[in-house]
Amino acid sequence: MAMSAGNTVLWAQLRSMPGLLSLSALATFTQQVAMLALPWCVQHALDDGITPLDVAATVRWSLITALVSIAFLLGGAGGQWWSGVTANRIAHSLREALVGKVVTLDRPALTRFGRGDLAMRVTRDVDLIRLWVQNLGLWVRVVVTVVVVLPATGLLDPMLLVIVIVTFPLVGLANALFPGRYDAANEALSEAHGARADAVEDLLAASAAVRGLGGERVLVRRHHDLSGAVTSTALRVAGVSAWWSSVPAALPRLAIAAGLGIGGAAAINGDITVGGLVAFTSWMATLALAIAVLVDLLTGRGQARVAAGRIAEVLDLPGTAADDRDAVPLPAGGVLHAGGVVVRRDGRTVLGPAELWAAPGELVAVTGPTGSGKSTLAHLLCRLEDPDSGTVTFGGVDLRAAARTEVLARIGLVPQRPLVLSGTVADNLRLGRELELAELRAACHAAALDEFVMSLPDQYDTVLGERGGTLSGGQGQRLALARGLLGRPAVLVLDDVTSALDAETEAAVLERLRAWNPAAAIVMISHRPAVLAAADRTVTLHPPDRGAAGGPPGGGAVLPDDDSSLLGDGAALPAGGNRG
Repeated sequence: MAMSAGNTVLWAQLRSMPGLLSLSALATFTQQVAMLALPWCVQHALDDGITPLDVAATVRWSLITALVSIAFLLGGAGGQWWSGVTANRIAHSLREALVGKVVTLDRPALTRFGRGDLAMRVTRDVDLIRLWVQNLGLWVRVVVTVVVVLPATGLLDPMLLVIVIVTFPLVGLANALFPGRYDAANEALSEAHGARADAVEDLLAASAAVRGLGGERVLVRRHHDLSGAVTSTALRVAGVSAWWSSVPAALPRLAIAAGLGIGGAAAINGDITVGGLVAFTSWMATLALAIAVLVDLLTGRGQARVAAGRIAEVLDLPGTAADDRDAVPLPAGGVLHAGGVVVRRDGRTVLGPAELWAAPGELVAVTGPTGSGKSTLAHLLCRLEDPDSGTVTFGGVDLRAAARTEVLARIGLVPQRPLVLSGTVADNLRLGRELELAELRAACHAAALDEFVMSLPDQYDTVLGERGGTLSGGQGQRLALARGLLGRPAVLVLDDVTSALDAETEAAVLERLRAWNPAAAIVMISHRPAVLAAADRTVTLHPPDRGAAGGPPGGGAVLPDDDSSLLGDGAALPAGGNRG
């Protein structure tokens, strides 16, 4: 199934660039015809010029050889250029599609893959397809070689043609022995690489948390075991590849030996010229090279099919393509409402039923004990996960009816464990967006971070350590908060982003958040007293086994029924309903 999906992905990519592929094929055809014409030129130079001591003929064939060599040069350069452009465009297209798909997947979909394994699909697997596309022009060289060498040797001597004809089925038989074994070994190698990448991700992300508890030894040992699996599988692939590369390529070289014996006797008897014998050995050497290239092409195709199958597994997941085609547009603003949402995992209820309203300009606090589903609710509010029952709407539109990309633009999430990327402070804030330094500073001021950044050696150009190792927990939280503010979403969901802040800094953040975008709704998941005191309303979640969550507010102001018209887009609060 994966192989079939992989073939579909490969052919779809090739059909997207017929012009560039045609130019590459034409240039490669020119190169190979010129390459095969060179022995013919040498043959005539020997037989028509050098042997009869004819200077004019020798010069003439030398010039013809030079022109053929120039055609070989230009064809080779053009083929490499156009194939390289095609391969890199396809690689870029696949990476863009993969990254675009991954950022729209919900949590259950993402749990099918490890983070390291996903990274391998975006990097190693795409590179294998890029190399395969870049080498597609070599198929032209193989075909042209076979088409030219067969009749050319037949014109020299029938016995030489017999040698070539006998060589081909032997080469085909040798090639038939290896592809299945190679594909299976290479698929196992891809899986081993993905498992080890996950182990590396865990080692980098979790080693600091378990250091001193003995856990780092477990992570290192796990990485060691998986690295051993990669090594042993790679050796198995290398073994199959070594025999596959050697056996088929050795057969034409044995044919050269046979041809020298038979052709040498024919030359002594005057049935073939010395130039003809030289041309035969050159053509057979080219044929041997073509067969070696053919083996590389077949192994590359096997790798590309496996890689494309792994990429197809991600791209075929339900997500953006279907959403965007039939999506309902989201309004620019409105009320975010989670109505009776319930989430179940492995047959166990982890959230709900829960109820939440967040109107423009409101600060809603969500609190509750561990295990009550606070972070799960945060994922539902920005559709990183869908509820098993109940609905989440924005401006009256069910988020499941909207495109994920539009949901992510309207509703921003700053997670409990912020991600700090390798690069500078500015890189972490911009994430590739075109933002001026003044905008970065304003967002950092709102997050109470600007003073710290300006104290750094290179200020916003300061390079942060791997995974933000140079930042404290509170600084990492505020960096992620500033990054979320820069998108100016209509709703900002903050998952315990002040947990590592001191009271003074937390107070500054709470004050500046509301001033940053007064029209935005803010949902803060927190147990901190300062957050609960600052909230307009509080939603208290309870563990699912204690019954319905989201009962009467634990604090803050409840909007009166006659203010429901201010909430916008048909999402008025129900009269007499529970607004907790």
